Amino acid sequence: MTFQKQTYELFKPIIAKYFKNLKELELDLRRSRLKTPPEEWVALSLFASIVVFVAAFTFVLIFSLLLSQKLLLVFVISLGIAVVSALFAFLFMYNYPKLTADERKKKIENALPFATLYLAALSRAGLPPNYMFKLLSRFKEYGELSKEAAKISSDTETLGLDITEALTRAIARSPSPTWTELLAGIKTTLTIGGDVGDFLNEKANGFVEGYSRKLQEFSSFLSLLIEIYITLIITGAIFFIIISSVMSSIGAVPVSLLKAANILIVGVGIPMLTAMFIIVAKGVSPLED
Repeated sequence: MTFQKQTYELFKPIIAKYFKNLKELELDLRRSRLKTPPEEWVALSLFASIVVFVAAFTFVLIFSLLLSQKLLLVFVISLGIAVVSALFAFLFMYNYPKLTADERKKKIENALPFATLYLAALSRAGLPPNYMFKLLSRFKEYGELSKEAAKISSDTETLGLDITEALTRAIARSPSPTWTELLAGIKTTLTIGGDVGDFLNEKANGFVEGYSRKLQEFSSFLSLLIEIYITLIITGAIFFIIISSVMSSIGAVPVSLLKAANILIVGVGIPMLTAMFIIVAKGVSPLED
């Protein structure tokens, strides 16, 4: 029996009682390509929260006892931090498939304009749809989109499915509405006997225009973000250092306290805020890594 199944058996009564509707989690797991049943994923989340609770409680308790001998206060603080840490651990673990699916969605939609242009060119050359997806899967530059194309190609070649059936399966596991729309359009065009090349060419033009708008919006947002960073972080830090120097010269605040504050701002505050700005910029960027 695997560790996942053992964990599920341990928490089975709790899951059966409090986690009855797991359809959304099951969909997120499929879209994130995590091959774990939803019940077992909930069990892993509960197990992770317990491990974090024990680790956080032990660490905080030992650290607090070194600073204070008030046992009741130390116990309450340790328990509170451990409970909050365990709750965050469970929520993160439980929502990890959704976060992964959203990341895959972003990567697919960023590569979609260029991949659609490539598919349109292949269709114009007279290649059948199943071979189009096979060629697309070989371009690893398209990242997650190449993996989706590889799965479609595998369904047709390995499982022997018809291309429309393979597209139906791809639509069901797609994390991106835009990719889903494209696959559904290809399937409909094939079903009614339409021209796939014309359809892909039309969709590619729309995707490219949308990608251009995304780049323009990102450029404007990035300019605003840089202005905020310079004004708030750089100028603010310099202003605080100047003010603290004036305050120390008149003896309003102890020099040691001001030195500690300056060290924290320069050594911890600015790097942390800089990292936050980078994460925000990366999160909204339409560009691939």
